[in-house]
Amino acid sequence: MNRARYLILSGPDNLVRMRATKVAALAGLKMTINQPNFLLLADQPAAVFDQPPRTAILLGWLYRRDSATKPVDLFDPAETRDIFTPEGAIHAKKYWGSYVAILHDEDHDTTTVVRDPSGGMPCYYMKSQGVTAIGSDMALFRQVGLLGSAIDDEQLGRHLYFSNLRTNRTCLAELNEIPAGFQLDIQHGKSELAQRWNPWDYAKRQEYYGEPAAAISDLRATLTSTIGAWVSRFPTLVVGLSGGLDSSIVAAAAVQAGAKVTGLTLVTDETAGDERYYARAIANFLDIPMEEVFFSADNTDLEMSHATHLPRPLARSFAQSGDQAYLAVASAVSADAFFTGSGGDNVFCFQQSVLPIADRLLSEGVGREALVTAAEVAEMAETNIIRCATLAARRAWLRKPHYRWKPKADLLSRDFVSRLGAEFSHPWLEVPIGELPGKAAHIAYLIQIQNHLEGFRRETVLPMINPLMSQPIVETCLRIPSWFFCIGGENRSIARAAFESRLPDSMLHRRTKGGPDGFLQRLVERNRSKIKDMLLGGHLAAANIIDRSAVDAAIKLEGDRHNHRHFRILELVDAEAWVAAMKAS
Repeated sequence: MNRARYLILSGPDNLVRMRATKVAALAGLKMTINQPNFLLLADQPAAVFDQPPRTAILLGWLYRRDSATKPVDLFDPAETRDIFTPEGAIHAKKYWGSYVAILHDEDHDTTTVVRDPSGGMPCYYMKSQGVTAIGSDMALFRQVGLLGSAIDDEQLGRHLYFSNLRTNRTCLAELNEIPAGFQLDIQHGKSELAQRWNPWDYAKRQEYYGEPAAAISDLRATLTSTIGAWVSRFPTLVVGLSGGLDSSIVAAAAVQAGAKVTGLTLVTDETAGDERYYARAIANFLDIPMEEVFFSADNTDLEMSHATHLPRPLARSFAQSGDQAYLAVASAVSADAFFTGSGGDNVFCFQQSVLPIADRLLSEGVGREALVTAAEVAEMAETNIIRCATLAARRAWLRKPHYRWKPKADLLSRDFVSRLGAEFSHPWLEVPIGELPGKAAHIAYLIQIQNHLEGFRRETVLPMINPLMSQPIVETCLRIPSWFFCIGGENRSIARAAFESRLPDSMLHRRTKGGPDGFLQRLVERNRSKIKDMLLGGHLAAANIIDRSAVDAAIKLEGDRHNHRHFRILELVDAEAWVAAMKAS
């Protein structure tokens, strides 16, 4: 069963009921909560804790922290009473999962909607024509007659400029999102966002593990129990095996939990994009079947967007043929879900900088310990220790600890960029006094991955689970000092050590990884004319978001030394395809 589709309507009773009748007929949703001025429609049953005048509701998948061997039965009255606090909130210290929780107070006409910290359950909201609506997908807002197809050009430009800085604004006019770990408070028709979960509660220095052994032990236990909990709900899986550490950890933990796992690795014609040696190594080690499928330019349509169900252009056209492969394999094995290793680099704090040295200098001062970390970072970066130590000292003592987000102005119009300015914000980027720059970067990485966890057609067919983004795993990793993650001169060293006995040596100590750069280059080269027509005669050019001359020149570039430009061109093409789909819908 896929994630629940749901729609909450709050406002004058006559307006709410008129729209509820319409969406129920069009989308097949059933009335779950029916109160004056407040309705909840969903395609799946919800857990309800009724304590008049308050009603607490939970949609999604929930697990207990103290017994993560099976899903929580949301319809066990005793369990339901334990899930919610007297105020109607989730007992976050007891439970985790992928959910949206709603608390409605009929007497005071207030509603609070909470989205879990992993962001696994979609949650959008808008107010229009006197009705506040909160729902799982933009199609429901359209079916209820509240949302049109108008593009918010400023937000579209911000999406391309502040790359991967996801905020509550979407690229559709009037439609917003409750970010992961936030809540929306609605009272008398007015709404306000508030942060409910703060990564800094786990990332402060006083929360750090004191010894690597304790971090390794806790991370191993947390990975095993958390991925095991997901397997208890989805026992037959297709796992993408990229040839890297993160997807291998997910596959190994899933197999240990008893899942029936089929691996899938995607291959390009170029050596750099052929990870079959490593993917076969993990498949053989775990004794699981694996399919090998080549990326296909013939099965890639640049004018088609796989993000037509999303209010942001998050789909990547180069992934279309891979999407088809995932769906075919899942159908063949009757899979319950797709599991990925997405977010591993971010959660396991894969840093290629001197920040771990700077953190240790600030935490422990100049001494042998900081020198050891400098040597480990130098080994990872294949440079000399003096250079690393010098740069780290500057970073530690001459700059603020805040993460410096780099805008991406490449191929964008100067006029448009100047109108945007350099301002951006996200509450997670606000560093408490006395905290460390490496941990600030670690938290920024958790923001950066959010736009890469969706945007695939397969997620509309079966659940696509990113287990490494689960709340218990994230919170455990936030407590690990940045310098622990580079012990021995290996990135993500604590995660490697945690699964030392469960992965082959070739995987455990691998330091490089390929990618589909050659395939991206081929896509651009064989579609130059189409790309030129799409971009120079499309919405981005008409809205003055892109620099037409710079884009025209970039389209003509040849050779693998221009791969970064090819990737940027495809980003713009994907945005253009999404805009065209929105306008046509």
